[in-house]
Amino acid sequence: MKKLLLLLTLVLSVSVANAQWMPNQTGVPYSLFAVDFFNANTGVAVGQGGTIVRTTDGGLNWTLVYQDVAGNYWLNDVVFTWAGYGFAVGKGGIILRSTNFGATWTVVRAQSNDLHTLRGVTYNASDESIHTVGFAGTYFVSNNGTHWTQRFDINKTMHSIDFAPDSSANGRGIIAGTDGSVWRSTNAGGTWAPSFTGRYDYMNDVVFLGNDVAVICGNNGTLLRTTNWGGTWSVEMPGFTFEHLRSIDAFADPMDPFNPDAYKVTTCGDNGTILTSNDGGSFYLNQFSGTGAHLYGVSLKGFTDGVVVGEVGTGATNGFVVMTSSNGAVGISQNGSTVPSSFELSQNYPNPFNPSTKINFSIAVAGPVELSVYDINGKLVSNLVNTKLGVGNYTYDFNASQLSSGTYIYKLVTNDFVDTKKMTLIK
Repeated sequence: MKKLLLLLTLVLSVSVANAQWMPNQTGVPYSLFAVDFFNANTGVAVGQGGTIVRTTDGGLNWTLVYQDVAGNYWLNDVVFTWAGYGFAVGKGGIILRSTNFGATWTVVRAQSNDLHTLRGVTYNASDESIHTVGFAGTYFVSNNGTHWTQRFDINKTMHSIDFAPDSSANGRGIIAGTDGSVWRSTNAGGTWAPSFTGRYDYMNDVVFLGNDVAVICGNNGTLLRTTNWGGTWSVEMPGFTFEHLRSIDAFADPMDPFNPDAYKVTTCGDNGTILTSNDGGSFYLNQFSGTGAHLYGVSLKGFTDGVVVGEVGTGATNGFVVMTSSNGAVGISQNGSTVPSSFELSQNYPNPFNPSTKINFSIAVAGPVELSVYDINGKLVSNLVNTKLGVGNYTYDFNASQLSSGTYIYKLVTNDFVDTKKMTLIK
């Protein structure tokens, strides 16, 4: 049992184009299991002790808005509808509702028993219904959040449920569950059929990327992807992690909103694992979270910004927050208005350094840019920049306070240019 009163809940708010993390204090001594944002500023996170915390400034500050004083239940998931209604679900089948963007909450379904514990909740745009799933086939549906009807479609534990975001998709839905099981619906959840089963361990979370593509994360680094709303699945194992992946979220590229291959996808899990994909979940990069705590929930509040929540633990003291700038890449700044005639990666300065140094580079043609740091053996340590940048000269302020002394390699990659240089950290 953790000493909850001595530590604070982990909250990570970050530009997902970046891997630098800055501390922020939530003031809540409980683990948080899920987070969802209504817009870029307003979001809520839920967790132990019936805790609900709310932010109205994008994750910089958090306020406790609800708590089960007796500590009888945990809240496992939360979702906002398009109208700003919020629903939180948890232990014993309890369901809470907010009608004011998460400012206040009331219980709309009381606890019954642990066999009815709810793990996932989502909003179905096709008929504006709320669906929540959980242990031993527990499944409830509501049209307004006041009255709930129990369903008996599936007899296994279900961890997560999601529906295609467009009402024109006729209610395509996917459920991820225990024993590697996945189910799909083509009629707004009216009926469900097996879609994938038996090959992997727990499937923990699912999210749609438009109407046809969906991705699932699970135990032991499992990542699945479908392009026909669950008709068939491909395995997108990242290869560099076998940690349990607990939560996954996606956000459309505002420059290409109808292309699922341009979605930003972020998943988080045990021991500080955060993976990000810039191509709709086909290829993932390992990000440096700066913590070894277990991470349970992620919500992308924009194409470049996200919030991750997790357990109370030594590595989670004070939480973490990153605010964004310069197209979502924290720590990066554009220098003047001079147009460079060629690509260039400069030697960092100072070098050697402790713990911070500046990395200058020039972009001659606008497009995707990746700036990464590797250890001397070629292992990825930190993905600093992974976004689209315009023509210009840039400086990245790299903070290596979480790294050990040694020689590191930093690498700049664009469509037309690749270069690497060495830098030395001496502590």
